[in-house]
Amino acid sequence: MNLYAAIDRHAQQALQCTAGRFDAYLKQRCSEQPYCLESHGHKLAADNLSLRQQLASKLFGRIYSLSWNWSVPMDLGQCSMDIHLAYRGWRRKTRQALFVGKNCPPRMLDMLNHSEVLRPLCLAMELGGLEIRYRAQERRCEAMLRPNYGDFIWLLMPPLKYIRQPSVAEVDSTMLLIHELSTLLRNSIEKPLRGHG
Repeated sequence: MNLYAAIDRHAQQALQCTAGRFDAYLKQRCSEQPYCLESHGHKLAADNLSLRQQLASKLFGRIYSLSWNWSVPMDLGQCSMDIHLAYRGWRRKTRQALFVGKNCPPRMLDMLNHSEVLRPLCLAMELGGLEIRYRAQERRCEAMLRPNYGDFIWLLMPPLKYIRQPSVAEVDSTMLLIHELSTLLRNSIEKPLRGHG
């Protein structure tokens, strides 16, 4: 077995270890896609929930970034849109988390930005990223959450092997965030976004 194959195997074990922290909420099964675990048996508002690693860097070793991916079936009209979470300000007391979007109706952004659960969670967790993509042809939103835990790092120069596993509070917050965002998106179906599409 060559060195990089061994590192890949350690990365997969790290992914399974991270997924194990969420056993109270969901069951995991291996996916046909590499570096991916699919979730099932959960009660979240998210469909096709999975936990994935992506090879982010091959320089002097391997860095695998972790992300949660899921979808919400919905019809928001004929125009695709992209929404992402942006952080403004660097001081903790004045820092803000704000959803911004391209081709996105103002009411959709208002709904996300005025959530009494979602925005405080995003601010408290200091996420690596949160993206929502509405695909008009497929009639669904695809969401990707990059937490600040779970990345697997194995460097050859200097020698380093590192992964930060989520705390109990981060596990709870992650599941609440995924459920709240998915619920908000589903609720937008019941109150159609007028003037869009």
